[in-house]
Amino acid sequence: MKEKQTITGASIATEEQMLAFARSVNPAFPAELPRLYIEIGNIYGIRGDIAFCQMLKETGYHRFGGIVQANQHNYAGIGATGNSKTNKGNYFQTPEQGVRAHIQHLYAYATKSNLPKNEVLIDPRFKYVARGTAPNWQDLNGKWAVPGKGYGESILDIYSRMLSMPVIPKETIQ
Repeated sequence: MKEKQTITGASIATEEQMLAFARSVNPAFPAELPRLYIEIGNIYGIRGDIAFCQMLKETGYHRFGGIVQANQHNYAGIGATGNSKTNKGNYFQTPEQGVRAHIQHLYAYATKSNLPKNEVLIDPRFKYVARGTAPNWQDLNGKWAVPGKGYGESILDIYSRMLSMPVIPKETIQ
């Protein structure tokens, strides 16, 4: 069995690497999302680079196509349960709010700590999380996605593929 990978910690992948990887699948991938995941992840001590990979999984590399739509800025399927056409999950006003809610949801699973100083709670489902029950990505199996067998491992597989992506200077991919 592979070693557990913590949800908390510093990002390793660069913004450029993240964007190049996402655009290798979806050439129209928004350029701002890697920066938001790194910056907001750093505030919370959450691996923004791996959270980014979870977003890639949840949104089909920002192509959506499921019950959650792009205009919801809901990058983690927060509040979207089952295959309901009526319950599309939560809506966030901006990409930044959507990323912040995603990072906060991971923070709730990974820690029992209060939000960082000066941070406002955006995640409407934060209060429903059994705090600190998933300190590792693999611990999200059956919690984030039900039944969720292999859910955390599938995120880490995307992450591994992203890390193998050659780093391209930012100015050539914008």
